[in-house]
Order: sequence, then C-alpha cells, then structure tokens
Amino acid sequence: MFHPSTFADRGGHHYARRVTRRHFTGDPDAALLIRPASPADEAAIARLSALDEHVLPRGERLIGELGGRIVAALDVRSGDAVADPFVPTTGIVELLGLRAAQVRR
Repeated sequence: MFHPSTFADRGGHHYARRVTRRHFTGDPDAALLIRPASPADEAAIARLSALDEHVLPRGERLIGELGGRIVAALDVRSGDAVADPFVPTTGIVELLGLRAAQVRR
C-alpha cells in the first residue's frame, strides 16, 4: 500500500485525467489499496462514472481504494479512468495506470 502523496502529478499521461478540484478533508494517512475490480464493485464504479461524467468501457478494471473507500477505477486495456472529483486522485490514477501497464505485459 502507498500513501497517495508519495507520488507527484507528472501530467501529460493519457490516464492522468483528474485535476484536484477540492481540498481533501479525509485522513491524510489513509492507506491506498490498488486491486482488480470485482462484480461487487459495479455500483461504486457507476457512482464514480456519474460523478466524473465519464463511462468506463466494460472489461478488466483496477480499483483505487483510499481508506477503504473506492475513489478511482481504471480500464486496463484502454487506460480510461473515472475518479471522485471531490478527492485528490491524480496520483492514484497515475498509480492505477502504472499497474495497468504491468498487468498488460
């Protein structure tokens, strides 16, 4: 697990769609978990899609959980991502993209 502040925004990546819009009011020491999505995650992914106004393609997806809450999801094949616009997720989406590149190999 990584703390999201460990990774600076590198910008310019196709999967780095998110710009932090709000100040993070959650636990700054919350653990980050990156894992494959399961069917049980569909409602959370749909919620993120609605918040982010973007729909992920169907297929293999990775989830970013911050403090036990799903805040980002990424399609492994396309690199498309959805994320909670009220949480700083740029670094999380970047990590999901890096993990997706490993999974694709």
